[in-house]
Amino acid sequence: MVSEVDARFKATTIGHADHRFCSPLSPEKAARLVDLLDLPPGARVVDIGCGKAALLLDVLDRNPDATGVGVDLNAAFLDEGEVAAQARGLDGRVTLIDEDATLHLAQDDGFAAALCLGASHALGDYGGLLATAFAVLEPGGLLLAGEGYWRQQPHRSYLGVLGADEEDLSDHAGNAERAARAGFEVLYTTTANPDEWDEYEGLYCRAKLRWAAANPHDPDAATIAADARRWHDAYLRWGRQTLGFGYYLLRRP
Repeated sequence: MVSEVDARFKATTIGHADHRFCSPLSPEKAARLVDLLDLPPGARVVDIGCGKAALLLDVLDRNPDATGVGVDLNAAFLDEGEVAAQARGLDGRVTLIDEDATLHLAQDDGFAAALCLGASHALGDYGGLLATAFAVLEPGGLLLAGEGYWRQQPHRSYLGVLGADEEDLSDHAGNAERAARAGFEVLYTTTANPDEWDEYEGLYCRAKLRWAAANPHDPDAATIAADARRWHDAYLRWGRQTLGFGYYLLRRP
């Protein structure tokens, strides 16, 4: 059964209708990151804020004896993940849970790998992700984190659109340094390129405007369309040059 979209996640569910990964990540880069996850036999993997669980399913497909747990609060995304898992014959090796990640991970640990792409807010912030992942990973366990960073000092008008403060993010090197200070060994880093960003933001805008046009009588249609235009204009005006997204492969000693 497909869950009714939670009002809290209505806009993001609509905006990500055509995304497989809910982050600026191409299939080619995703495959490379999955290849770099050197997992032991029988590995348990947790995906924090898993969205549609696309990357988690790719990891399980690449590691035939691994099992996975995906945690997210958006039941509509989890439903898509369940359908994808069944289609790929992976449903027996993955469990997708509609639960607060902090609560779930307080009761579960011993993972060989953790994934968290653009969802560190599920554990408070990037610092919370690093601390929690360190606690739930086995020694030698891997964390693949995807986190935003500033490519240059953000314009105050762009911060207004984001609803963010400049102090909310570091730069790319700063994200890696924070991981090292949290006790991780930084194994590999890469960043989203302009084409990945354009694809991510373009599909996000297109999906919202298309939905609004198809649902003109929905009480949220006008707001969702206006927000899509405002967000995409900010991306073109400031975001494309300002907001980066880094991928960090980290190992707990």
